[in-house]
Formats: sequence, C-alpha cells, structure tokens
Amino acid sequence: MMRRSYLLIAISLLMILVGCGGGAQTEDTEALIASGRGYLEAGDYGEAIDTLEAAAEKSPDSSDAHFLLGQAYNRNGELSKAAEEFQKVLEIDPDNAAAHHNLGVTYYQLQDLQSAIKAFEKALEADPDDPDTHYQLGATYLTLAISGSESVSLADPALLEQATDEFETALALRENMPEALIGLGNVHLQQGDPEAAIEALEQAIESVPDSREAHYALAGAYAQRGDLDKACEMYETFLTLDPPANWKTQAEQTMTSLGCE
Repeated sequence: MMRRSYLLIAISLLMILVGCGGGAQTEDTEALIASGRGYLEAGDYGEAIDTLEAAAEKSPDSSDAHFLLGQAYNRNGELSKAAEEFQKVLEIDPDNAAAHHNLGVTYYQLQDLQSAIKAFEKALEADPDDPDTHYQLGATYLTLAISGSESVSLADPALLEQATDEFETALALRENMPEALIGLGNVHLQQGDPEAAIEALEQAIESVPDSREAHYALAGAYAQRGDLDKACEMYETFLTLDPPANWKTQAEQTMTSLGCE
C-alpha cells in the first residue's frame, strides 16, 4: 500500500493580479493606488500596505484599493486581513470574479477548505470559463479528499472525482496547463493508477521541465508502479531543483525507504 507521505500535494496558489475598476475614488486615491500597485509588483509589501491603506481610507468605496490591499496583505502573510479586504471588495461589487477567486485562495491558505470551495464556486458563477479557478477548485477538492487519511485507500473517492472534473475542465479551457496536469497526476496516484499518473506528469514536465511538484509526484508514480530505479532517478532530479527544506527531507526519507543508493 502506498503511503500518503510518498505524495507532495503542492498546490500552486494562483492569485489573480488585476485591478477591479470599481467604486468612487479621487485623483489622490488613484495616485496612491498606482503607487501601491508598484510597491506590490516590486515585492515591497510593507510599503504597499501603508500606501493602499491610505488609499482605502481616503476612498472607502474604492474596490481597487481594497482589492490590491487584500493582495498585499496576502503576500505579507496577513491572511485574515487579506480575507477581510476581499470581502470588502465583494460588498462593493458582489459579482467580482477575481475577488471571489482570491478570497478562495486566502481561505485555502487558512486551511478553511469548505469556505474556499464556496468562494471558488462563486468565482465560477461570475466567470465560468476561467481555467485558473477550475484548477484551484480541483486542488481544494484534492486536498480535502486526502485530509486526515493515511493511505490511498482512505482518500474520499467522490471528492477525487470532483477534483478530476475540475482539472479536466481547466485543461479543456487551457491546453496542457501544467498545474492541472500535476493535479490530475496526483489524483491518479490517490486512485492507485500509476500509469495514468505517469502520463499526466510527464506531459506536465514537457511544459515545465524544472517543476519540483511534477518530478516529486512522478517519482511517487514510479514507486507505486514498482519501478524503483526510475523512482530513485526522479527523486534525484527533484533534489537538484532546490526544493524547500521540508520537501527535501521528505524526499530523502522516501529514498531511504526505497533503498535508493
């Protein structure tokens, strides 16, 4: 039986980085928003927050100010504040798909998966053909399916099917979308179908040769198939891609358990 520790379900958090274009704002507010956006894009989240807070204070009904402030809070790790700002956008503009999407991402990061699903579903009501939101919803279903399970056999099959549907919809809307292919590969792993997993993950690596998530999952697929040489080779490749320390430790422990040299 393949343990869940062989899998690295690394969800790509796809924040929608666009303005909302709604709400009343003065010329001073517009200048602050432009400046805040610049700080945000430059990765200076502290300055972005200070500037965008001033913009939101000047024009409380500016959806742009609240939207960008939510993004800045999110990038700065202040997730509860980020959620509050995206909710303020939705009070101003209830059908704003980008705000629903980013709220869903923030809920996912807060590990509130049910609220994340509701937010992504709202985003799709407003923009049903957005592949990023379909992917993100599928990733949330996948995470929920394996939450609390210790092995493949305990993953929730209904949730895995829902994840599959969302990943396949994303791929229909954006051909060869790497994130969706990796998600689909991980679903197949959970379903005990390594051949289908290998096919999806190799396709993802063709598009993104340095994807750590794809290489890790592909190593797990080879291990599940019983091809330990290929599994060890993929883990070795994964380790050359400078993974985070916890990912590296997990891979090394798995390699030891597989007898990789």
